[in-house]
Amino acid sequence: MRGDAGDDAARAAKGRKLAIMMIAAAAAFMAVEFAGATFGWSNQIMGLLELGIAAVFVWVMIEAYRLWRSRDQA
Repeated sequence: MRGDAGDDAARAAKGRKLAIMMIAAAAAFMAVEFAGATFGWSNQIMGLLELGIAAVFVWVMIEAYRLWRSRDQA
């Protein structure tokens, strides 16, 4: 048997959390772009904030890959 309902529910919950994190990162990126243009933030500040948001995107992709691989191993 490939796993029980508890494992599937836990994976589904983790997938939902990852989706929410991805949406939050995209919204944060748009907010940073808007705020930077509105308040005239320097390129250094914008780059630092965008680098942090990019790190969140990379983290979500890594976790999504790990979630996908855990499904195959169950």
